[in-house]
Amino acid sequence: MTADQVHRFFFSGFGYQCRVVQCPSPSTEPIVVIGGAFQNMYSYRRMEGPWARTAPVVSVELPGSGNADPLPAAYGFGFLADALTDLLDRLDLGRVNLYAVSYGVPVAYHLAQRDPGRLSRLALMGAASAYPPEGLVGLRAMADALASGDADGYARRSVEALMAPADRTVRNRAAVTRVLARDMAAVAGPDFERHLASIRRVIDWSGLPDGGVSGVPTLCVTGEHDTLTRPDLGREAAATIDGSVFTLVRDTDHLPALERRREVGELLLRFFTDQPLDGLDFLTPLERPTRPLPAGVA
Repeated sequence: MTADQVHRFFFSGFGYQCRVVQCPSPSTEPIVVIGGAFQNMYSYRRMEGPWARTAPVVSVELPGSGNADPLPAAYGFGFLADALTDLLDRLDLGRVNLYAVSYGVPVAYHLAQRDPGRLSRLALMGAASAYPPEGLVGLRAMADALASGDADGYARRSVEALMAPADRTVRNRAAVTRVLARDMAAVAGPDFERHLASIRRVIDWSGLPDGGVSGVPTLCVTGEHDTLTRPDLGREAAATIDGSVFTLVRDTDHLPALERRREVGELLLRFFTDQPLDGLDFLTPLERPTRPLPAGVA
């Protein structure tokens, strides 16, 4: 692999791709990035510089994302986890650090549950045990706007669904709102169907699979004011992963990597290189959620 090289593969008839930034002298395992539903393999480019000085960075566009092939909504997150496994096999990366955001979380969770030996560390941002009813209302409004071909309405609904109400303190709110609204309003042509399929995949999702995850050091992070994957739901998700650490990024909502880019980049670098996370002033105190005991067990 060479620096900033794009690879394109096919899995079960669907094309997907990744961008690899090579590291001459890695000090930790490769960092694999799976972005949110409407992100692509360049979405974290502004964050990856410090990461690429410590490890190769692989930014992924699985089927249905970015410029990969469209993926009908009938294909669930388990299929996307199979595609991710195919990618790891093709690149022969060995054990990796996996960072997954929002829509990418169920993909990473499936992989961690099925094959924890592939992962050195797992970082989940915007995890939820399942989406809350009020969050699904917002997602359905986004889908309705798309289905009617209303790009401006889609942009408005996206801001409403993904960002916190105006009475919550969110860093860089005005700038992030402009970027989000601009990007969503620019969706056109085949991207309408691509976005619509991704939203429907999320709406149809039944929640994290039973059985939990063990054997993978995991960091679960949620925005302090996230109304889509709320902090309580993030805690529930973290509790299904043995030994996981949970924390909130202060003054952010569902988009911490946009609202506090430098801080989130530092947090992930520290985690992937086994540096302490205690005392970071942009985080709430670290928690270690545990699964509740079954009824009748003392």
